[in-house]
Amino acid sequence: MSAKKKRSRIRQTRTEFQKAFDPYPGMIVPFSWSERLPEFLHISIALNEFDYETVKKDFAEIADYVNEKFDLQRKFHLNLTHTVKLIKEDDKLLDIIFKTSFKKGFEQILGFYSELFDFKIEYDLKPDIKPIFLGYKEILDGRSDISILCKYLMVQYKHIGQEDPFQIFNWNGINEILNPMNVSRVMSLFPPSIGQSEYLDLELCESIWLYNYIRSPLMPKPDDSKMEEDHFIEMNIEKLTDELKQLYSEFKELNLLSIYPKFIAEVNMGFIARICNLTFDVVDLVKTHKGEIAEIVFRTTLESFIVGSWLYKRKDVELHKRFRDFTTGRDKFFGQKIAEQAVDDKMKKEAEKMVADAIKEAGVREISVATERGDIFDKRIDQMAEEVWGKDNQYYFLYKRTSGVVHGQWQVIAKYHLAKSFNPMHNGLYWYNDNKNHFAGLIPAFCCLPLASNFLIRALDDFEEDDVKELKEKLLDIESRIWEQYMVYYKKYILPNEETAE
Repeated sequence: MSAKKKRSRIRQTRTEFQKAFDPYPGMIVPFSWSERLPEFLHISIALNEFDYETVKKDFAEIADYVNEKFDLQRKFHLNLTHTVKLIKEDDKLLDIIFKTSFKKGFEQILGFYSELFDFKIEYDLKPDIKPIFLGYKEILDGRSDISILCKYLMVQYKHIGQEDPFQIFNWNGINEILNPMNVSRVMSLFPPSIGQSEYLDLELCESIWLYNYIRSPLMPKPDDSKMEEDHFIEMNIEKLTDELKQLYSEFKELNLLSIYPKFIAEVNMGFIARICNLTFDVVDLVKTHKGEIAEIVFRTTLESFIVGSWLYKRKDVELHKRFRDFTTGRDKFFGQKIAEQAVDDKMKKEAEKMVADAIKEAGVREISVATERGDIFDKRIDQMAEEVWGKDNQYYFLYKRTSGVVHGQWQVIAKYHLAKSFNPMHNGLYWYNDNKNHFAGLIPAFCCLPLASNFLIRALDDFEEDDVKELKEKLLDIESRIWEQYMVYYKKYILPNEETAE
């Protein structure tokens, strides 16, 4: 019998393309444009200043000279690191380059990286970092127009004199090269024809990136505080919140003891208060630019909303009792653990007192309190949500979607605790975020406010309709208006289109 395959904790929905190559490990080699990007910097700079035909003619002139002068195993294709190496061997090569559209690029590149390249500057140099900035910016995206032109220049030159049955290497005009179908062809041709060339020095390219990180300045994103404050005012968040607070105050005048037993009324009041109070806290956190904490509190509010809604739907006295008893059993468990690990009698007595106080507060006998190690209920959050709202409901989706902020996943860390440098020479480098303001937009507030109003509406269902009709209508109205306002915000600032974007 074969050994049972160990079940992995990693669950992925892999693409059919990924699965197809599982039997052939190593056949598909990862290919990184970023690792090779510095090799095209000089061409990008030239294309930013000159038309494609001029750059193409000068490219061929320089490459022809090198291929005639040096005994190379394969055609020279004017990548940066190889060109710098040959310039150090042949002074005349730099003179030829300086007569072409590549002059400014090599002037500034050799000047900026002179220490890294171990290159002595023997020409008049007026340092200007702008062409290098722009050169990187235009080709950070490997599918940008200039990136495609850079790749095609090398690919086309390499195939001069070779058979071209599919007429791929004779495109001349920019419009023809940048035709969407031809762009895909260039992207597929580049890795095998140039991308794996031994002339590309990937170690030196890595050093170039590191040099950029150290020698060029960090450019953090501008502070968005003013913009976020304007959005907060524009979307009437404070007005909607104040209105909901007033309705919550009206709700609290209702006596839940008139329709529920005492311990059920207390549990329901607890859920109502927690969901509403945390909602108002989320709004304050959004207003004061504490975005990450706002998201964490929203996730907490959402969990209470799901559990509380499930309890309301079940209307099961034993479940409410279980909800309360669990806390006492949990305190007993932790108290016993602390007592077991106590380093002296005083600490042990304090732990035992913590257990006794919890049992006394619950109003039960110690012998009837079980130690709780697991979960409160025998249902998971997703099962509770499905029972209340059906399969694939939005509430559990939001619950899972916000799990990253609780567990500290990379996207959340990068968003709130690091800042991406806007310097194109840094290739999206993340660094410490010194801005004390962290922005989550208005989404946590817009999500919490209808949760609170919806839960209050659900709680009113157990009252006589005539007693709460007016309050219920007001809550339904504000819930509707909150969602309408959210859609205005969503269309204008989250997914703007031509009709709404400013």
